[in-house]
Amino acid sequence: MFGFNIGYGKKRLALTSVVAIIGVVASGYGASAASSNNELAAIQKAGVIRIGMAQDPPFEFTTPSGKWTSFDPILDEKLAAYLHVKVQFVTTGWTGIVAGLQTGRYDIIGADINATAAREKVIAFTNPYYETGTSFFALSSSAKKLNSIASLNNSRVTIAVVTGSDNQTAVTKYLPKANMRALPNGSIANLVSEVVSHRSDVLATSTYMAPGLVAKYHFTVIPPLSQAPNGVLPVGVAWGVPKGQPQLLAKLNSFLRAETKNGDMAKLQKQWLTPQNSLK
Repeated sequence: MFGFNIGYGKKRLALTSVVAIIGVVASGYGASAASSNNELAAIQKAGVIRIGMAQDPPFEFTTPSGKWTSFDPILDEKLAAYLHVKVQFVTTGWTGIVAGLQTGRYDIIGADINATAAREKVIAFTNPYYETGTSFFALSSSAKKLNSIASLNNSRVTIAVVTGSDNQTAVTKYLPKANMRALPNGSIANLVSEVVSHRSDVLATSTYMAPGLVAKYHFTVIPPLSQAPNGVLPVGVAWGVPKGQPQLLAKLNSFLRAETKNGDMAKLQKQWLTPQNSLK
């Protein structure tokens, strides 16, 4: 998704300039290659951990001033203190968040990324700190006709979903006959607008959004939470790490275990993972 290229001017560069540029690029790649064997050591040497972050309330969102806040950003800042480094958030979108990690835009994905089998083929994950799946939400006025997975699996039903999300995978698997309307880097507000404006009949999003969506919009949840409290295709929520970095992965897991053991993880979840924050 993300590339690296060097643009040349209209005039050809002198040979010495080309050699100089090649030398600089080569030395840059050399440093990257050397540090890639142990990213934990490279992070500690640099004194900064770069963290990929994408909007996904209630886990992470920005304040009006643009500052990242909520569960994951605060936990990320605690991680930086644990590593004795500073934190640098790198804003990205969900469509390219994995590619950004692979191409080195950031050191870890510190947003709430689902540790799916497909993603585990290309990146590594910490131990999960939450679990969620996909639920489908329809207006209560449609509850009589849209009240089960089977009722949604119809070519006359349009499902709004964020492009590249695990929810899109769930739509593909469970509702292959439905008309899927995928929104690149869409927000929950975009999905809600789709249904409220009747451009779509149903929205698909993470099950943890259910309390907020039901409280504010009186949506019907499909399947009902009483039957599927974690929705369909439940999966662990974790942080993403480049492949082949056992030292970094072990350090992050050690931190997460400590935060769970001392009770801070539960406190952060209670404070930030609320229905009100879900709709930020």
